[in-house]
Amino acid sequence: MMKEASVKCVVKDPLTSRYILILETNDGFYLPINIGVFEAEAIYTELNKIVPPRPMTYDFISGILTALDNVVVEKVIIADYDNGIFKASLYLQNGGNTKCIDCRPSDAIALSLRTKSPVFIEEQVLTKCKCFTKDCIKNENSNILEEIITDQGTTFWDV
Repeated sequence: MMKEASVKCVVKDPLTSRYILILETNDGFYLPINIGVFEAEAIYTELNKIVPPRPMTYDFISGILTALDNVVVEKVIIADYDNGIFKASLYLQNGGNTKCIDCRPSDAIALSLRTKSPVFIEEQVLTKCKCFTKDCIKNENSNILEEIITDQGTTFWDV
């Protein structure tokens, strides 16, 4: 079973300088995914509607897909989690045919934001990795989480 999710924000951990993408399912689970700096920037710029002077990679790919007749990004599925690695699939629809492409979650999500395509997470992923809800956070830390998730991804947060 899959759960639909949305991008909440991209945060930067000041201790490791790693970027973390936080997805939220419709029923309130948060899924943190470590991502690279370039993918974090691509997601951040799209969330904030920042238009670069020249198309960046994901804008370029989105433009190619738009230029091709009848090609649509149908959905993104975060399909598996194994040994700290998330696996995703990007589904492209062309006429009546659907093609599944293996990819990194960060790449698929950066593209899905530009094409307004839905993101889904397999339930097995939520049970395998470090998902959490607001109810799991102790009171003294809930304010930090609330600031992050209510921000809707408009800034990079140092947590």
